[in-house]
Amino acid sequence: MTVLIVAVAIMASPSLVNLVTNAVLQHHYPVPGSFYVVNGRPMHLYCIGNRDPTVILDAGGGNDWLIWQKVQPEVAKTMRVCSYDRQGTGWSEPPSSVMDAKHISQQLHLLLKIAGEKPPFVLVAASVAGFYARQYVDQYPAEVAGLVFVDSSTPEQIAEIPGSGYSPALIRQKHREAMLEWLREASGWALLKGDCHPNLKPGLESYGNLARTEMCRPSYAMSWRGEADQFWNSAEEAAAAHCCGNLPMLVISQDPNNLQSGQPLSIRPIWNSLQERLKTLSTRSRRVIARSSGHAVMIDRPDVVIDGVEQISASGAGEFGTTSLQ
Repeated sequence: MTVLIVAVAIMASPSLVNLVTNAVLQHHYPVPGSFYVVNGRPMHLYCIGNRDPTVILDAGGGNDWLIWQKVQPEVAKTMRVCSYDRQGTGWSEPPSSVMDAKHISQQLHLLLKIAGEKPPFVLVAASVAGFYARQYVDQYPAEVAGLVFVDSSTPEQIAEIPGSGYSPALIRQKHREAMLEWLREASGWALLKGDCHPNLKPGLESYGNLARTEMCRPSYAMSWRGEADQFWNSAEEAAAAHCCGNLPMLVISQDPNNLQSGQPLSIRPIWNSLQERLKTLSTRSRRVIARSSGHAVMIDRPDVVIDGVEQISASGAGEFGTTSLQ
């Protein structure tokens, strides 16, 4: 019996150390911003600046408020700007509802309302968040003053990019991978292996301690899957959404000629064509290709995103309907 108790204690120790480490890090490096309860779940919202209009930064899948920190401080010099964490990512607790585009846009609406943020908003949506922005315009058109899509996903990519269709086998595989990650983190094995250090994007090194506090939290290892599993449903909802009329709209796309991009060469012309077609969503739209950027334009070329936000926030000043390089 004594041997069994010792064995259990040894096995439990890494898990306990992981929990204590997380608690200590969160105490020493609290995330900036505030928390508001939305549908029974605390959500994280970080707003700075104080001039109209208010800009809302919505990250792509698997990312959170940190991905915008080369953009948000600069935009805040001239207007109010908020980044936030969708439920199940960053510092917002895991969701209790389906995480498709309709529910996610509703959650954002409630979050901003509860926090007292006043519309109209300029929505800046990266990657899959483009689906959520289109749904937000459909549900709350009076709250949106303009749109900036940052290498946004498009519903058409599912049919046009090979391998993008829904696959039950792929979903099962991703869930198995997430469960294995949960086991690694919950057991403390990831901590022992030294895998609890963030892989920060270039230029975000000063946020290292805040990023580290987000690592190896077992409760979040599976929570993001709810949103990822709904990608195809969200695409259908975005395709059916009434967006975007004559709203000032800017499409910022990655550079299809960037040799350092991780996007396969065979996909680049398809993606480039899909990005061009996004302009048809609004009668007041234009497109910018951010030179030397990959999918994370806000990291590779934050200046292009900042400039685009400023243009759209000023009621879309400039020539619309064109495609340019920056």
